[in-house]
Amino acid sequence: MSRFIVQLNRVDVLTLSGIITSTLAAAFALQGLPYLAITWLFIAMLGDALDGLWARKRGIERAFGRYLDGFLDTFIYLAVPALVFWQLGFDGAWALLLWPWLMAGVVRLSVFNEVGNLKESDGLAYLGMPVFWGVFILAAYALLGLMLPQGLVNSLLALGLNAYAVAMLWHGRFFKFKQLSHIFALTLGGALLFAIVQGVLA
Repeated sequence: MSRFIVQLNRVDVLTLSGIITSTLAAAFALQGLPYLAITWLFIAMLGDALDGLWARKRGIERAFGRYLDGFLDTFIYLAVPALVFWQLGFDGAWALLLWPWLMAGVVRLSVFNEVGNLKESDGLAYLGMPVFWGVFILAAYALLGLMLPQGLVNSLLALGLNAYAVAMLWHGRFFKFKQLSHIFALTLGGALLFAIVQGVLA
């Protein structure tokens, strides 16, 4: 009998790296470096994307891994992005509009823990819009905030987050990225872009 309550495998360790990357993102946000925080969220997204692919390739998928992934996703795609939204100016009364999105995200992750991915003829898909799109929405908000008035950008975000909350709970099939080239391009490209933005603004 093992002395510990669970035996972690290499995929679980990769999943747990999201604790490091997401807390680094939170730390940079609290230091007033929100674009660098977004850089680390994109890196966290890469780890989150690779752990599932690795588990399926090695044939070691299990319920524990899905639950572990879901718990990490609440940090990477909900809690820390909410903090960065606040730091970028979606604060005060605006921040109340984060609640429906956060609630929908938690419900969406709970459903995923029960059903997992949808298996279809053309590969895997999601039931309900996945929570990782929150980082893309955050990235768009951050970039628009450099070009447009804060009130306008906040209004657009309020509309976008409400639509996103509905989409996360919608009983429909949503696209899942499957090619490594696409995953690396989106995550590492996003990380590099926001590192550069933070450097330019420093």
